[in-house]
Amino acid sequence: MLSLVRSGPESLVLHATDKVAEIKKSLNEWGSHISLDPERALGIYGNNRRIIFFISSSNLLTEEEEEETYVSENSIELLLCTLINRRLISGVEEVKMMPGFIMMRLLGNIENGIASIHKDLGGEIIDRDPMFRNYIPGTSSVVYFTQKAINRAVSVQDMYEKALLIHHRSKGAIIQYLSVRGIEYLGDAMGTPDWNDVEIKIYDANGHFDLHRQRLWMAAQGLQIGVVLAERWGRDQAMVMMSVPIYLVKIFTPMEVQEIKRIAMGLEYNEMGQRFADFDVFFRDKKVSAYTELESHPGMTRNEIGMLYRNEIMKNIDFDSMKEMLRLESIIKEKSEIKSNN
Repeated sequence: MLSLVRSGPESLVLHATDKVAEIKKSLNEWGSHISLDPERALGIYGNNRRIIFFISSSNLLTEEEEEETYVSENSIELLLCTLINRRLISGVEEVKMMPGFIMMRLLGNIENGIASIHKDLGGEIIDRDPMFRNYIPGTSSVVYFTQKAINRAVSVQDMYEKALLIHHRSKGAIIQYLSVRGIEYLGDAMGTPDWNDVEIKIYDANGHFDLHRQRLWMAAQGLQIGVVLAERWGRDQAMVMMSVPIYLVKIFTPMEVQEIKRIAMGLEYNEMGQRFADFDVFFRDKKVSAYTELESHPGMTRNEIGMLYRNEIMKNIDFDSMKEMLRLESIIKEKSEIKSNN
């Protein structure tokens, strides 16, 4: 599936002027202390993290303050309950919720997509940086944009330079709205509502079709390339009077066809650089040639280009998909070795 919108990390500023040691102990039990300033922390962590920016000082009148960052998968409510139950709230001078963090994926002309959302939701278009804006009310939300898959943390470098600040709507309501109308805004950014309907034919002389099919699924899921519409068995005419079995997967995608070709080329190789299957891409009943990729990488062989794209796949998919991809390839290797020894 193609995910277009998700929540970002929840964050809170906690300022303590008393019982600092006890509060720090609770923070360390709740999560982990990290050596990152607020700006870098917000730019690194994804939607399954909560961040506390802890400011401590012995006295409100002193100018000496210590700033620390804590991150956790536990809820912020759990931390606040702990502080209340341990009677540590009296040491807290101020608690301030940061604005909601929303990540949205658009392709093409992102500026056009933002303009359409701005027209419908209002708010104001702002610079992406700085991301740490503790002066914005916690009732507001900032929508950040990227062309990358959003099923993993998105680095600041992969975010668009502009963001959309929205007031007077809860983060949950904004996410729900963008989830419903996300395809429409994606079309606005791409300049057309049309997606590409591509077919990928898997060829494998060793017959490990199911394992390669699962690898394709991992790539499609990990890279968020689109929607798998259909799968079926088929046969392809390899030469006169001879046909070979194939497995065909049809994908509906907003991505350029040539980008799908690059992914397919990467899937043809294992981590040892061996080409152990063919993934041919067809668009409008015509095979997409690898010539464009060979032409754009002068001096490189097809194998080298394939490994280049394999590495790109492994770098950009989420950790779970990468782990599963390697597991599947390990099974293929074992099966191939058993077959060759018999």
